[in-house]
Amino acid sequence: MESTRKYARYPVDGSADLIDHTNGRCWGHLGDISLGGFYVSTFAPWPINTDVRFKLEIDDHPIYGTGIVATSHPGVGMAVVYREMESDDRHELEHVIGTLDHTGTEAACVGLRV
Repeated sequence: MESTRKYARYPVDGSADLIDHTNGRCWGHLGDISLGGFYVSTFAPWPINTDVRFKLEIDDHPIYGTGIVATSHPGVGMAVVYREMESDDRHELEHVIGTLDHTGTEAACVGLRV
């Protein structure tokens, strides 16, 4: 089956720290990451369309930005699509993705459609 994704997703070992005005704070393990968003494993994911601020931590590379919850799976996790990032954070994201792409990490083809 052919993927309809805009960006390739890569499994990654990292963490996500998210904050919003209603639900407070959430921390979880990154399941995968792409140039369009990420999936964070958390037992109590937030509702779809929740605006979030995030800090991703991947191999001592912090990436900050804002996003919106695109999918929410209770007891499993949530997908966040990027909204805004400073140019330095965007470059850091591109560096991390480039490293994953060149280490032979196989891109995933299921889940978040970003």
